[in-house]
Amino acid sequence: MSRLTVGSIEGLTENSNVISVPTGHSLNVADAGGLQIGGSAVGLVHVSRTTIGTAVSSVTVSNCFSSTYDNYKVIVAIDSTTNNSQCVGQLGAGSVTTTNYNSYLYTEQDAWGTFSPASVQSTSGLILGYCDNINVSHNSNDIISPYRATLTSSFGFYTQDDNGGFQISRQTDTTQFTDITIGPAAGTMTGGFIDVYGYAKA
Repeated sequence: MSRLTVGSIEGLTENSNVISVPTGHSLNVADAGGLQIGGSAVGLVHVSRTTIGTAVSSVTVSNCFSSTYDNYKVIVAIDSTTNNSQCVGQLGAGSVTTTNYNSYLYTEQDAWGTFSPASVQSTSGLILGYCDNINVSHNSNDIISPYRATLTSSFGFYTQDDNGGFQISRQTDTTQFTDITIGPAAGTMTGGFIDVYGYAKA
């Protein structure tokens, strides 16, 4: 049996197997991996990290969506790609559908203080950002209801080399998706990671 030692934590007292917490305060206990023990998790909860390999056209993050969370945050950090193109997320694994998507990407060129907006539309997947063959690309997206039997929406922001922007997407298929396959619209990726977080339910 494990034993929790209070030691000199200010305000806590120990009596046999009971830990007393002063009125108006609370005690949250987590294991070494940060998983809360007892009670309910609050805010973003890390679900998985997937490493991007060398010269890969896509990476599938399996079983990252479930009934545990309705909504998710997906962060994609790509070290390099062979082409400048959109970073696309297709819901599902392996041979996934390329229909029922309606995605928009908006960019702003600002390396020299100029503003040159542009927009790109895609029907091949959720646009998660842009991949750059010169420098790293960072994409952060909220994905709404991928596991629920309803349409899925996505929105977020990205930065790469000399510009950044935002994107909005939706998938009208009512499939309950458990996986997402991420990669550039053209070319391959080398290095980086994909983190998936769940928004804890109240």
